[in-house]
Amino acid sequence: MPSKLQIYREMADQTAADLVQSHQNWTSFLQAMAKLYKYPYHEQLMIYAQRPNATACASYEIWNNQMRRYVQRGRRGIALIDTTGDNPEIKYVFDVSDTGVRPNSRTPYLFQFRPEHEQTVTDALADRFGIGPGNNLPDFIEEIANW
Repeated sequence: MPSKLQIYREMADQTAADLVQSHQNWTSFLQAMAKLYKYPYHEQLMIYAQRPNATACASYEIWNNQMRRYVQRGRRGIALIDTTGDNPEIKYVFDVSDTGVRPNSRTPYLFQFRPEHEQTVTDALADRFGIGPGNNLPDFIEEIANW
């Protein structure tokens, strides 16, 4: 019988294989992960595999202590494989939708890219990569990717 760690590794491998099967799968992953940019790729992959609609994830301790929110009873955590130690372990995070509000609770800041920021981002990328300005942000990013 496979261990939980093996099951989650297989889940990550299968999800990674599925992502590259179509442009739509990859785009869906990128849209979901734009909200979880602070996590490394392997953790983003695990979050997407288990909860593709997650918007803001954190550990139980962060939700309780720093955000002063509580994880609702019965909510299942999102398993991540922690490889920082000598032996890989499973750790769990919870999405903001799994939490409830207390008095003085903090609301997580959710990153949003708005159209009025497009020119600033394009200019910063042009300076960083030494490429002339593009027609629009998607074309500009494609030019950088092909660089």
